[in-house]
Amino acid sequence: MIKHLRAAAFQVGFVLSIAVWAPIVLALFWLRPIPRYRVISQWGRFNVWWLKLTCGLSYEVQGRENIPATPCVILAKHQSTWETLAFQWIFPPHVWVLKRELLWIPLLGWGMALSEPIAIAREKRRKAIDQVIQGGRKRLAQGRHIIIFPEGTRVPAGDHGRFKLGGARLALAAGCSVLPVAHNAGCFWPRRVFIKKPGVIKVVIGKPISPQGLDAAALTAHIEDWIRTTTEALEKAEGLPSKSAGDKMAP
Repeated sequence: MIKHLRAAAFQVGFVLSIAVWAPIVLALFWLRPIPRYRVISQWGRFNVWWLKLTCGLSYEVQGRENIPATPCVILAKHQSTWETLAFQWIFPPHVWVLKRELLWIPLLGWGMALSEPIAIAREKRRKAIDQVIQGGRKRLAQGRHIIIFPEGTRVPAGDHGRFKLGGARLALAAGCSVLPVAHNAGCFWPRRVFIKKPGVIKVVIGKPISPQGLDAAALTAHIEDWIRTTTEALEKAEGLPSKSAGDKMAP
């Protein structure tokens, strides 16, 4: 019962924070992208704090020193809603590659649109890749990092989806490094689960990987191996056995 009440308290605060922050962000449409992002990211910071206060769920980051000063492509696991909140505060100004339907959500989606994400139609794969490369190069040149979930969707903790090549192709086209990120948020806040397990989410940021001398498949395979191995170790520490699917990469 207490866990349900804590989760309900978080959800109420989460919804109210959208109602408060979205109009503020929309009113600041005239700001330049990075100053506007700093306002938007305070929403994520609030919800991570509120999550700790209501559900006893906090986080630790290992490897902050590996975040390069110059913009790069960040490839990370996607297990939970948590990383979409916490990454806003963990990483420097950035944009997301996301499905365009998210921008249609009233208030939340409109606020997200002002962060200038790279919104793609996933069913149009070839066009989506072009959007990622063209939009990504533009935003990297503006001084913003790009965050991509290479599995394309949330994958439960203990499992792995296919790593797509879009992030590696962007890094090769832009001539920038790739930053791999692993975490175990899904062990505490699983997809479509109301109750949040108290504890400490672990985030590990690897060393930047240069694309020089590699093609998209080889670069993705290298990143995928590091992310999977590191994620499995974090999940094992929480008592979760691995269910690696061994899927091949997809474009």
